Amino acid sequence: MYWSISLKNIIQGAAAVLIAAVFSGCQSADKANTEKKEHARYFDLPSYFQQEIDSLAKANPKINKTVMKDDKEETKQVHIKDWTTELSSFQSIDLNKPAYEGHIKTDTIDQVIQYSFTDPELDLSCVRIKMDPSGKPLLISIEKHVKNTLYGTTEFLVYEKDSFYLVEKNQAVRVMGDNYYKVQGEF
Repeated sequence: MYWSISLKNIIQGAAAVLIAAVFSGCQSADKANTEKKEHARYFDLPSYFQQEIDSLAKANPKINKTVMKDDKEETKQVHIKDWTTELSSFQSIDLNKPAYEGHIKTDTIDQVIQYSFTDPELDLSCVRIKMDPSGKPLLISIEKHVKNTLYGTTEFLVYEKDSFYLVEKNQAVRVMGDNYYKVQGEF
């Protein structure tokens, strides 16, 4: 009799601990989501570009795509098979990263929001977003700079909704020399 009561108590206690852990996990996830939403005070570029990726994948537009490597250039009319890869340079930019916190200066002039980065050690130097009168992005430009002892990279990204996108990159690698490439797609 004592053994069955103790076993029953143990099972009930284990169930109570399991239920508490499940609810605690849910509350932690809810708290993390709330903190993330509160922290997202700058324009959410990853979400915007995910919407664009989804829209473009569905529409499957024909693109005039130009690829340039150093002084060689080729242009073709294509359907992009993987918009996630095509726009990955844009989608990877997140103004709400903790590393940028406290280092962004925001200016707004004539429906253009400019985010300037005050720490030269950060990879981003400037992000500009031109909004339409209803507050939707029309054009986004991004300037990135990375410099260390092995290489220096400058990247310029532009995305104009329903018009074109551009990824332009200059890279100076110690010992290997300079590289330049450009990818431009026109809708």
